[in-house]
Order: sequence, then C-alpha cells, then structure tokens
Amino acid sequence: MRNASEVLKLESQDDSQWKLIVLAFIVGLLGGILGAAIIAPLMGTAGPQGLPGEEGPQGLQGPPGAQGASGTDGTDAILQILQNRNDTQVDTSSYTLMQWFNMSTFDSSMRIVVNVQENSRIFAEFSGTHYFTSAGSIWVRLVVDNIYNSSVYKCSSLGPASPIFNMPGHTELLTDALSTGYHTIEVQFLREDGSPRILDRSLTMMEITSP
Repeated sequence: MRNASEVLKLESQDDSQWKLIVLAFIVGLLGGILGAAIIAPLMGTAGPQGLPGEEGPQGLQGPPGAQGASGTDGTDAILQILQNRNDTQVDTSSYTLMQWFNMSTFDSSMRIVVNVQENSRIFAEFSGTHYFTSAGSIWVRLVVDNIYNSSVYKCSSLGPASPIFNMPGHTELLTDALSTGYHTIEVQFLREDGSPRILDRSLTMMEITSP
C-alpha cells in the first residue's frame, strides 16, 4: 500500500497537469481572439486600385455625306447708277381723280432715260413724302417703257377730322433682260381722293448685267 506521502505527491502531479491543460486552452483561446482582432481590419480594408486597362480600338468611320448643291455663279454686276432728287412741294388738286399721271409733267427729274447694254436689267426705286391737310388718298408706282410696272404704294388719311400729317412711301422695280439702247423710267401717281401734296422725292436706277 502507498503511504500518505506518495498519495499526496500523485495528487500534486495531477493538479499540475490539469492546470497546464487549462492554461494551454486559455492561451490558445486568447491567441485566436487576438489574431481575429488583428486580421479583421485588414480583411475589411479595400486594396489599392489596379491600373486602368488599355483603350479599345476606335470604331469604323461612317460614310461621307452627300455633297451640297453648288451656289449660283456670281456674275451680276452694276454698270451704272443714277439718282435724281427734288424737295419742292406740289399740289395735286388740279389732277383728275382716278387717273394715272407722270410726275415728269411737273418735275422732269422724276423721269430718267438711260442707255443700257444688251440683256441688261434695270432696277429702279422711288421714295416720296405726301402731305395731308384733310381726308385724301394718293397712289404711286414706277413704269419702265410703259411695259414694266412696279407694285403700287398707297398713302391715305382718314376722315375730315384727321390731323395734318406727312406720310412716306417707297416702291421698287426690277425688269427682265432688256435690249440694247435707250429705256425710259417714269414715276406715276393717281389721286384717289382729296388733295394730297407731293413733297420731297427721289428716283434711283441701276443697270445690272444678266448672268
């Protein structure tokens, strides 16, 4: 039989072994927790961004668009310009109503006779001012060779109670190609109503070559 000292010695050895086992378990557990704490931040942090990839090849170029239409050949030219002006006042009350008259009957400057080349065209324009003291109306137009007529401008006042006032007017004309030689430009007026007066006025013409 073992004596009491041997029994105490064996028990002391068993306690030591158990303590070593427990200590090893605790150290292992602490090591695992510490390792997880160290590794976790590293696992949650994004790594550095990689270098961008190479650019892909350029796409094919589309077919060229259709060519635009050619512009008009700029061969027109102004060969001559003439202008007549007058600022005298003319009373139209003596002229028959609703009948066209040439302004050259009282103002020769409102008539231009011009010599042009073959196939030239004439561009003419007239500007004038008309004076009304009561109700009245006057029409004005351009005429070339008594063949080409411009559009008509019309200046009119209202009823008898209308105030005294001046009214401007303007009209233009471009002929077809003309034959060589002399051509006549006239300014015509028609007194529709009342006694309007013709004030300052100008007549301009240009000879233009045809392309």
